[in-house]
Amino acid sequence: MQKLIWALIASCILFSSCENDLDILEEYKEIPIIYSLINPASTTHYVRVQKAFLGAGNALLMAQESDSLYYDTAKVSVYLEKLLFNSVINTYKFKPDYTQFKAEGLFTDLNHYVFRLENVRLDPTAQYQLRFENIESGLVVTGKTRIIEPIYQKTLSPTTRINIAADDPYNIRFNSSKHGKMYGLIMRIRYTETKKLTQAITTKYVDYRLSNLTSLNLNGGQELSFLLNGKSIYQFLGSRIKEDTTVTRRLIDFKSDFIFTSATDDFYNYLQINSPNNTVNFIPEFTNLSAGKGIFTCRLDTIIPDISFNDLSYDSLLNGSYTNHIFK
Repeated sequence: MQKLIWALIASCILFSSCENDLDILEEYKEIPIIYSLINPASTTHYVRVQKAFLGAGNALLMAQESDSLYYDTAKVSVYLEKLLFNSVINTYKFKPDYTQFKAEGLFTDLNHYVFRLENVRLDPTAQYQLRFENIESGLVVTGKTRIIEPIYQKTLSPTTRINIAADDPYNIRFNSSKHGKMYGLIMRIRYTETKKLTQAITTKYVDYRLSNLTSLNLNGGQELSFLLNGKSIYQFLGSRIKEDTTVTRRLIDFKSDFIFTSATDDFYNYLQINSPNNTVNFIPEFTNLSAGKGIFTCRLDTIIPDISFNDLSYDSLLNGSYTNHIFK
């Protein structure tokens, strides 16, 4: 959506200084902008719906008008449809949610909303369709996605104590999921701080992100590995957690949650085409919607919580040159 709006802004700037009478505005065409990533790990799902705009005035000023960006929620409806063999067997209606925070910026946050659906657990054997309807104009937009099946990982369990003090990287092995194309891993390292003066305890965390992996196909079962480089992790911790003489940090409280993410091939293609590394002169637009712009697809989050380090790793954390200041 940002590329589209920036193109419109550039057009207005380029032609506003031209003295020739040139009408660059086409007849109005409704272009909904729809983004949704449904997650089988959750029973609450969101859809962001906005609209593209073009007018005779200053596009930067129009971007600050909520009517330029948002539909009247009384005149549009959004549904999630469960499909089996391309037949709709269940329909769920999203409701507008005005409580979601949006940071201020180029586009106004006035009257910002998303559509929210609660208490719906996704069936991994089914296909799902998003349907947007503009009651006033009659426009209908649809998009379909498969549901990513669970990840099977072979390394982490409640009794696992990982070793990041060794010279060789620690290998986290897992199998790709059916309908999953791209995989990510966040190592969320949690710790506590106790104020020396008040004894108040605060739990904090930092996220160490590994580079994404991709599977060769969508059939599932391909063995993939994330490699944890201990030196890199210690350097990261040392840079993110500063020395603080007003608190006490206990070594044993340092534990990790491992957050696996997997996404469909549609999401992978969307990111690839819109990546800053895409240097082709013409970047094609990608959408899996029947009209408008955006994407509707699936992302799966899988969390393996509360994994400890082994004794060698804790010793390196306490005494290593990158991280010893954490405990001073």
